[in-house]
Amino acid sequence: MLLCNEIAPIHDKRRLLAALDRALSSWSTYAPYLEGFRTRLKRVRGVPPEQIPRDMITMNSRFAVTDDHSGDTMCYTLVFPGEEAPREGKLSALSPMGMALLGARVGEEVAWLSAAGPETAVVKNVLYQPEAAGHYHL
Repeated sequence: MLLCNEIAPIHDKRRLLAALDRALSSWSTYAPYLEGFRTRLKRVRGVPPEQIPRDMITMNSRFAVTDDHSGDTMCYTLVFPGEEAPREGKLSALSPMGMALLGARVGEEVAWLSAAGPETAVVKNVLYQPEAAGHYHL
């Protein structure tokens, strides 16, 4: 989870904080979750992309997770708000699941509260990470 690793690519941190500011002004239903995420994100140290571990989920990473309840493995890409497309596996970083997964590393279990109740999943693999591939999106 984001708090555990305490680092994020500096460009992702800046862009997410701006997205959070916009979301907080219009998403009143999710405001308590977004405010908590914003507080945690502000504490995270922004680092150059080269310093990000290759097994960490960052923005635009493609990864596989296994649902603890069903045992199903699913692939997602973590995207900025406005780019989400659930049917294409594009998960917004400001969704409850996205907030839980940002900064998670392979082998970690993440938990979030969905509309159906508490959910957990284990990060199985990071299939693509922009920082590891040298694709820095400044």
